[in-house]
Parts: sequence; structure tokens; C-alpha cells
Amino acid sequence: MNTTKTAVHFTDNYLLNPTNPISVNLIGGGGTGSKVLTALMEINESLIALGHAGLQVRLWDDDVITSANLGRQRFAESEIGLYKSVALINRCNRWAGTNWKAKTVKFEKDKFGRLPEDARAIITITCVDNVQARFGVAEILKEISYRRYYQDVPKYWLDFGVRHESRI
Repeated sequence: MNTTKTAVHFTDNYLLNPTNPISVNLIGGGGTGSKVLTALMEINESLIALGHAGLQVRLWDDDVITSANLGRQRFAESEIGLYKSVALINRCNRWAGTNWKAKTVKFEKDKFGRLPEDARAIITITCVDNVQARFGVAEILKEISYRRYYQDVPKYWLDFGVRHESRI
């Protein structure tokens, strides 16, 4: 008797044949997030070459580049003082001709409990360095999922599990 189970993954049909670029919220533009953004840019180029609508990315990071970020993150000395999200998104847009967006605020509810503007996306990717931020993202995604929107309904959340203690 064969007890081996075959792993099955179902992909939402919209992701395979979208009418518009797939919206992606990338949260965190540090060591991991900057590399994920580069991968998303490469994926976008491949998707478009295959006739797919591609991706529309928003990078959320309110952190400013410092000299401590040089070397282990994808930043140059000339970018010190810029927002990480702005530097990275500008680089992608210049290289690939995209119109991706930088958000220079945290992906969190405001002091009145309101959702961040542009919080809705089909795919959310977190590259944050603390558990509290992940819980905040989970709460926002749960609230968005319960609301009835006709576009940008959350379908996937990928967490890259960066821990503060494991940073170099």
C-alpha cells in the first residue's frame, strides 16, 4: 500500500491570466527586502515577455539609509539620507521602465485605527525584522479580506521571517 501523499498547490486563476498587473505590497526594504525587490523586477520582466500583465509593486519602508546599511544591503554611499523605499523603487523604475511606488510610511494602522492608504494588494510579502510588525500586517490583511472589494483582494502572504537577532 502506497501511503505517499502528493503535494498539491492551487493557484488562483486571476494570477495566471490577469486583466491588469498583479498588485504586490512588499513590506521592508532592508537586507532581505532589497533582494526580494530585485527578484520581483526580474520576475516582472519574464512575465511581460510571456504575455502576462506583470506586477505592480509598492515598497513600504519608512527607514532612511545610513552608513550602517552599506555593504550588507543594496545601497550606495551616495544614497545615504534617502528613504530606502524611494532609492530602491527609483532604481527599479529607471532600469525596467516600471511605474512602481515607494511608500515612506510603515504598513500599519494609524492612531485612529484606520488602514493605511493603498494597503490592498493581491500579494503581500513581508521582510520585516520583528514579530509585532507581522502581527500588525496579519490584522490589516484579515480586515481587508472581510471587506468587499472588486480588485486587489489578498490572495497570498509570503513572510520571509527576518528576525532582529539574526541580522549581521
